[in-house]
Amino acid sequence: MKEKLEAATQLMDQEEIDTWLILTRKGYDPSLPFVTDMDTDHLTAYFIHKSGEHVAIVSEEDYDFFKGTGVYSNVKTYSSHMDEVFVKVFNAYEPKKLALNISLYDHLYDGLSLGLYQWIERLIGSERLKEIEVSSEPIVQPLRCIKSPAETEAVQTAVNHTTDIFEAAFEQMKVGMTEKEIGKLFVEEMKKRGVTNGLGEPFDLPLVCIVRCGLAHRKPGDHIVEPGDTVIIDFSLRAESGYVSDIARTCYFLNEDEDSAPQDVQAAFNASVEAISASIEALTPGKKGHEVDAVGRSVIESHGYPTIRHSVGHQVGRATHDGGTILGPRKMPPRPQVEGVIQAGEIYAIEPTVIQDDGLPCILVEENVLVTDQEPVVLSKRQLELVTIPYAVVKQK
Repeated sequence: MKEKLEAATQLMDQEEIDTWLILTRKGYDPSLPFVTDMDTDHLTAYFIHKSGEHVAIVSEEDYDFFKGTGVYSNVKTYSSHMDEVFVKVFNAYEPKKLALNISLYDHLYDGLSLGLYQWIERLIGSERLKEIEVSSEPIVQPLRCIKSPAETEAVQTAVNHTTDIFEAAFEQMKVGMTEKEIGKLFVEEMKKRGVTNGLGEPFDLPLVCIVRCGLAHRKPGDHIVEPGDTVIIDFSLRAESGYVSDIARTCYFLNEDEDSAPQDVQAAFNASVEAISASIEALTPGKKGHEVDAVGRSVIESHGYPTIRHSVGHQVGRATHDGGTILGPRKMPPRPQVEGVIQAGEIYAIEPTVIQDDGLPCILVEENVLVTDQEPVVLSKRQLELVTIPYAVVKQK
């Protein structure tokens, strides 16, 4: 949090913004974890100033949360209504440019509700607000996307848990299990490690898809794994720090007479791994998101597979899909996210995928990669070989 507040003041200076206001009820704003680790129940205002002299306005009931924090040089309280205290702090700052969490394109930067915006208008006047308000997106986007050393370490911890859980689950998976039963292996391993799911509820099942039964972002079902099945597992994990991973693996269940996967399944896997390698190599500062997408996409297409139906990659951090630049294709109307410029310190999930219909081989492998000023750093243990699950006789349930 201290690293992020220091980064925020530097970004404000670059953007010539003197004051950033976060106004929130019940911790609603997605940017809050970067400026405070305090949970408040009532209306709270955070004035973040480029000078480093930050002020928080909290209710008397919430004040105990802020005792001794050391982050905000001044914590002011109110009893029933914040109005008077807010106006005094606002006037003391006299902001020339007031950044508000408003975004046209990304919900992660759009944390100010309409009701609270109208509340600010009422207090300081709509004309005054129009003169000084700007979107905080130029601050919040790099603040969220460019990871500090502590954040990178937190993501690495989540990644390590994730790859360890995959390895433990592969040892327990066998023919005759349902998609739900495979998913429960991951939940059991999460509980052992004191971590939770990065998407949905804490102990929701990860995405588990038997390719024969259709590949989509669907919940695991009661479909039963048979010999000769390819199974895809897409798993996001949230560590105690609140930071997440997003990793996918593909495995093949051997038939009785097989000691390796069929050639068409192996060929699809090889194409996916080649596309990931090419995408990682292209993941350098200064590139635009669509340029990296085009690299991974072209590899998949060059092997004769249909083009990827989603983006080649997205950012991970506090959220599984962490906003900012997306490694996606150019479309109409234009998407600002794919025109974004890749920066050192960002962490991407790279997932160029072979997707085919009618039960044809599909492969999803997803790796987490840190962008640096030198070469990209792969945070996950790469899946370079197709995992094969030994044949076993199915026992009747």
